[in-house]
Amino acid sequence: MSNKKIYKGLNKRRKFHFRKFITTVLCMALIIGYAYKKIEVDGVLKNFNLSKKISFVVDKACFWKNLDLQAFKLNSTDAKKSDKLLEQSEKETESKNSSSNSKVAIVEGIDVYLIQVGSFDNEADLNKIEAKLEQNKMPNSTLKIDGVNKSQTYISFKEEDMRQKLPTVKNLFNDAFVTKLEIPVLSLEYTDEYSYIKNISDYMNSLLKSYEEEANYLNENKSNFDIEKYQTMMNERKEILNKLDNEVKKIDYKELDYFKNNLLSYTSQIKDNISNSEKIISSHNLYKYESFLISSIQMYYEFINQIKTA
Repeated sequence: MSNKKIYKGLNKRRKFHFRKFITTVLCMALIIGYAYKKIEVDGVLKNFNLSKKISFVVDKACFWKNLDLQAFKLNSTDAKKSDKLLEQSEKETESKNSSSNSKVAIVEGIDVYLIQVGSFDNEADLNKIEAKLEQNKMPNSTLKIDGVNKSQTYISFKEEDMRQKLPTVKNLFNDAFVTKLEIPVLSLEYTDEYSYIKNISDYMNSLLKSYEEEANYLNENKSNFDIEKYQTMMNERKEILNKLDNEVKKIDYKELDYFKNNLLSYTSQIKDNISNSEKIISSHNLYKYESFLISSIQMYYEFINQIKTA
């Protein structure tokens, strides 16, 4: 075979493909343009002024979301940890934007103790337990956790109160036990423009104090229950709820609509509980008042968990 045949055509000039050239140029332009815009947007976000932003933080112990990606996070109810959270939040706020004048308001976490008489995933069994509790004039309310109904009776902010009541309950429900409902701290970060956030946290703290006051009174005054004293506590609670509603309605930040609507829904339910208790004012209905209290605190627990999963 001749050398001419082996190398035939190798030295010929290749044909210029105009369409391929244009396509390659356009692709490179898109990549370079995207990279430029990405850098520019990141720079803008990095220097974004936080003075017009409210960020809500629910301090947590076991939830997995990154703080920078969530509206809320939860933490322990422990007071010392709450103080550390406040100090840490203030430092983070200052380091992120010292000119924003950001502040942190804290709604304290609470631990409450109840006696759980059973867990049920079907309504028929739950109804039987509730009927037995009512028949024996025991306060009761149901809390659903992970799709299972937890039937609970009695409530106190002191564990020893429940330990004292447990033997009586176990006479009727062998499997009854003392359980603790841990409701975490809620941290609210805000700027001067949204100063009403501080008022919201103050009224929420007042509401939790009101629950504690009622729980203590009901546990310490079974034999000398004063109806007028109880009515005074309910009137004070209604006043707190009305003031809280007024402040919550001031929220005009779209990203907080979920928080706003759920908190207003919660306060409405508590007002209903108060109204229902006022319809049955009598020393004979003492256990029913405690049922409303259990329900109110259980609903607060559910409210916090709605925030967590938002």
